[in-house]
Amino acid sequence: MTEIKPSPVLVISIILSFVLLLSLFGFYSSIRPPKIISNISPADLDLVYEEVSFITNDGIILNGWFIPNIKNEAKTLILLHGYPADKGDILPSLSFLNSEFNLLLFDFRSMGESEGKISTVGARETEDLLTAIRFLKDRGIEEVGVWGFSLGGAVAMMTCKKAPEIKAIVSESSYARLDLMTQELYRIPGLKYPLGYLTGVWSKIFLGISIRKVSPVESIMGLEIPILVIHSKNDQVIPFEHALLIQETLRDNPNADFWFEENLFHGQLAEDYNKRILKFFKENL
Repeated sequence: MTEIKPSPVLVISIILSFVLLLSLFGFYSSIRPPKIISNISPADLDLVYEEVSFITNDGIILNGWFIPNIKNEAKTLILLHGYPADKGDILPSLSFLNSEFNLLLFDFRSMGESEGKISTVGARETEDLLTAIRFLKDRGIEEVGVWGFSLGGAVAMMTCKKAPEIKAIVSESSYARLDLMTQELYRIPGLKYPLGYLTGVWSKIFLGISIRKVSPVESIMGLEIPILVIHSKNDQVIPFEHALLIQETLRDNPNADFWFEENLFHGQLAEDYNKRILKFFKENL
């Protein structure tokens, strides 16, 4: 019997179709993360708090908690969660900051208890942070520090020059450029680059967002305010190379500090974490 071989055109068509569909699935999964609502509130940690909400300029209601410090003159910190998570995810590990500061935590758009149908993984979440700052200004709070984890750290860096109210930043495990992060969606040898590129194409087509412009490193060029950058060389979610790009961009900022760990996982805290974070904000706010 004569062996029938598939034509090269058919093989190429199948491969191209697979790549296109996989990149489209990756894009869709990224902008529609699972809805996570943590089963915890400040009351569970014996913290006095107020449930708050505020609306962004593009009409999305964000929900959060304002946790006052007992001192009237206390400074205020905004705490930003990662992706895909919510404010409750970071509350237990950061509640120690309420010993010295007022705290505002809120859910980014499309996450936790906030409204919104899609996440833009940083592109429009800067508006969420700006809205939170406006909310605090309406309460007479003119200066804030911002702590952000992963996505939250990226948003803090991309917002800081738009908001002179931000006086100090702690950015933990942040990405440096979103276009580089798209490749981490796939991690398929030989395919992660074209898949990452196509994910950017879908973003431009469906959202009008160029992921190359979603770039914390571009946003912090010339930054002079105090910033503490935390990252682990063992981070399996956001590679350490992102931290090195951020460090290089901040090389001329005398108020930039870097805390690089060797063997911690994404989100894992060092033993002296509380002490060092408190010290940073107390010295720079």
